Amino acid sequence: MFLSHVLSRAGLTAAAALAAACSSACSTDEVAGTRTTAAIPSPAAAAPAPAAPSPPASLTADTVAPYFRDGLAGEAAKRFALEDWRAARDGFAAHLGAAHAAPMDEREQARLRLLIAIADTHLDAWERAAEGFSFAAERLPLIADYIHYHAARAYYFAHDADAAMAHARRVTADAPDSIVGADAELLIGDLLRGAERWSEMAAHYESYLRRRPRGIRRAEARYRLAEALDRSGDAQQALIHYRTITVRAPLSPWAEPARERMDALLPTRPEAERDRLTTLSAQEYIERGMAYFGAMRNPLSEADFEAALSAPGLTPKRRCVASYHRAKSVLKARDRKRAAPLFDLAIADCDQAGETDLQVKAAYNAGQSYAFIDEHEEAAERYRRAETIDPKHTYCDDARLRQAEEYTSLGEEAKVTELLSSIPKLYPQGDMRAEAMWRLGWRAYREGRFEEAVGWFRKQVETMPLDRNWWAEGQAQYWQGRALAHLGRTDESVAAYREAVERYPLSYYALLALNRLREAHPQAFAALRRDIAGGEGALLAPSGEHEAGPALSFKPRPEYGTPGFARALEFLRLGLGQPASAELKRLDLDIPHHRDPITDPDRVDKLWATAFLYDRAGRHELSHWPTRWNLTDYKRHWPTGEYRARWQIAYPRAYWPLLSQHAHEHGFPTELIIAIVREESAFEPLLESYANAIGLTQMIFPTATRFAKGTGIEVSRETLRDPEKNVTIGSRFLGFLWSKWDGYITLIPPSYNAGENAVARWLKARGDLPADEFIESIAGDQARRYSKRVLSSYFTYSYLYAGEIPRLPNVIPKRLIP
Repeated sequence: MFLSHVLSRAGLTAAAALAAACSSACSTDEVAGTRTTAAIPSPAAAAPAPAAPSPPASLTADTVAPYFRDGLAGEAAKRFALEDWRAARDGFAAHLGAAHAAPMDEREQARLRLLIAIADTHLDAWERAAEGFSFAAERLPLIADYIHYHAARAYYFAHDADAAMAHARRVTADAPDSIVGADAELLIGDLLRGAERWSEMAAHYESYLRRRPRGIRRAEARYRLAEALDRSGDAQQALIHYRTITVRAPLSPWAEPARERMDALLPTRPEAERDRLTTLSAQEYIERGMAYFGAMRNPLSEADFEAALSAPGLTPKRRCVASYHRAKSVLKARDRKRAAPLFDLAIADCDQAGETDLQVKAAYNAGQSYAFIDEHEEAAERYRRAETIDPKHTYCDDARLRQAEEYTSLGEEAKVTELLSSIPKLYPQGDMRAEAMWRLGWRAYREGRFEEAVGWFRKQVETMPLDRNWWAEGQAQYWQGRALAHLGRTDESVAAYREAVERYPLSYYALLALNRLREAHPQAFAALRRDIAGGEGALLAPSGEHEAGPALSFKPRPEYGTPGFARALEFLRLGLGQPASAELKRLDLDIPHHRDPITDPDRVDKLWATAFLYDRAGRHELSHWPTRWNLTDYKRHWPTGEYRARWQIAYPRAYWPLLSQHAHEHGFPTELIIAIVREESAFEPLLESYANAIGLTQMIFPTATRFAKGTGIEVSRETLRDPEKNVTIGSRFLGFLWSKWDGYITLIPPSYNAGENAVARWLKARGDLPADEFIESIAGDQARRYSKRVLSSYFTYSYLYAGEIPRLPNVIPKRLIP
C-alpha cells in the first residue's frame, strides 16, 4: 500500500511534518486554552547567546544524535514524534523540573522549553507557548528565526498583537530568506488586517505575491489583497483578484468567500465590466478544469473542459487539451463506456492541432476503455493507432504489449507471438521489452514447452541484461533454471539459479533460487552460500544494527560548514523533521520527490549523505526512500564490506523491540512483521493511505475492529496512529494468518494484502501448482507484486541481521488447500 501512495509524501511524510501545523499562521479567532499541565520551573535571566556550533569534521552517527534519548525526556520525545502533545509536554516538563536537582546547560533548558512550547500550541495554551518560545529564541541563536516566527504566532493567538508583530519583524528583518520567512510575512499581513490598516495591508500582500511567485498560500494572500482593496473602496481591482482565485484556486478555502464577494460587488459595477468578469475564456476554463482534474473532482473537471470547447479564445491546441482531459475525467470516474468515444474525439482534435503527444495518449486511453468493456477488436485498433501516430513516443512499446493482450482475449495466439516478439527489435530502449519476453516465456512454460520457454527467458536477459524493475529482478534467470530442470539439464539449471542469486542479491527470485538449490543441489547451495558471504565460510550475523563492515564515508563539502546545514542538524537532533528537510533542500541535500535512478556520482554521494543523516536521526521513513528508487547500485552487491552499511540504511531495524515482542507472543518471525511494516508504511506510524489504512501495519477499520477484540483497545484513528496499539492489533492479524496457513510463509503476504478468503479461493482453483507458480498466477498486479516485495524484505532482514536464508518450500501442503 505504501508504494501506491507514495511519496504523496515524496520526501516528507506526516511524521516528518510534525511541526507543520505550527508553521503557518491562520486568520481565525482562536483563543488561549485553560487546561492545566505540569508546571515548568521559571527560567533564569537570559545569559549571553552562545556561539553557533562548529561545522562537523565528518558525518557520523553523533552528528545527528537526538538530544533526548533516555529517561523522561526520551519517552517524551517518542510521544512528541507521535503527536501525543499532552504526554510529550508533561514528560519534557517533568524532565526540566527534575533537572533542578542538578545543573542543566542553558541551551538544554532552551531546547526543552522550545519543544514544550510547540506542544503547548497544539494544546491551545498560547500564552504559555509564547513565553516558552521567547525564552528559547534568545538562547538558541542558530534557529532563532524559526523560533521567533512561532513566538509571533503564539502571541497572535494570545491576542498580543504588538508582541506578535515584534517577533514576526525579527524574522523578516534578521533572516528574510528564512525557511519561515513567508509564514512570517503572511502573519504580518494578518496583524495589519486586525489593525484595519487597509492600504498598508494591500501593499504588503501585493509585494508578497510579486516577490514570491511560488510562495506558500498564494490564494490566501490574493484574497487578503482583494479584501484590502475592497475595504479601501477599489472594487474594480478587488473583483479582478477575487475572480483570479475562483479560476486558479477553485478548491482552496478562499474560493467560496471570493465568489460571495463577487456576488455582492458585481451588481454595483457597469454592465460591460460585469460581462468581462463573469465570462471565462477557453484558457480559463482549462486552467480551472486542471485544478479540479488534479484533485480528482472528475464531474467538475469534465464540465469545465466541456465548457472550454465552446468558450471564447478556443484555439486548435486548446481544443485538443480540453477534449483529451474531458475524456480522461470520464475515465478517471470509471465510466469507460462513455470515455471510449470521447477519446476518439480527442484523437481527431489533437490530430488537427498537431499535438502528437496527447493524440498518442488519447489513442492509448481509448484502447484501455474499449478493452474494459470487452470490445477487444476496437481496443486493439486504438492501441495500434497509438503505436503508429509517433513511432518514437514512449507509449509505443506499451501500446504493442496491450495489443497482444487484446489478441490473447480474441484467441489469436500467433498474433500475440508476433506482437510480443517484435518489441525488443522495434523498441530496443522501451521499458516493456523484457516484459514482452517474459510473457512469451511464461506462456510456454505453463504449457509445458520448456525448450521454447528457455529460449524466451534467455531473450529476456539479452534484451535487458540488468532489469531494474524490482518485481522482475532475477525473474528470467530463475524461471530459466526451472525450465532447464524440467529438461534434465542440471548443470545449466544450477548455473541459471546461481546467476539469479549473484546478479540480484536478496531479491525475491534469489530467495527462490537458493531454496531450489538447497532442495535439489545441496553442494551447489553450500558453495554459493560461501561465495555470497565473501568467501568467509559462513554468513555474517551481526549483533548490532549498524555493526560489521566499514563505516560509510562522504566527500567533504562546503555545504557541511554552512549555517543552513548546522540548522538542519539542530532540527534533526530536536526531532523536528519538517524544518530540517526545508534547510537541507536549500543545500541540495533533500530527498527526491521522484523515483528515477540517480547516476551522477556527486549527486549520489550527496543523497547517500542525506539518507545517512536521516537514518541516524531515526527518520527511517525518509532515509530508506531513496534506496528504494534513486540509489539502487548497492543492490548489485551482497552486503559485505561497506555495502553492508548501505543495505542497513535501506532495511533499518526500526521499532525492532516492539515488533520482536509481539512476534514472539504470536509465534512468527520478527523478520516477517518488520518486512510487512517496511512495505506497508515505510516505518511511518502516522501514515494514512487513500484506502484509509492507518499506522505502521496499515490497519483498515474492519480488520482492526476484528482483531482488537480482547485487547481492550478501542479502535480509532488515534489508536491506530499509536505504534504500540497498532502493532498489537496488526500482530494479532498476522498471528491469525500464521496459524491459518500453519506457518507456510508464501501464503501470508497475499493474505495480508488481499485477505485470507481471496487466497483460499485461489488455492481452491490453483492449489495444485507449485508455490512459485501459484504466486505468478495471482491475476492482480498489486497482490502479486506485494507478495514478492514482502518475501524479498523478509529474506533481506533474515540474512542481513541473522545470517539466515529462510526456507521456502515449493510444495503447498495439501492440508492447506480447501
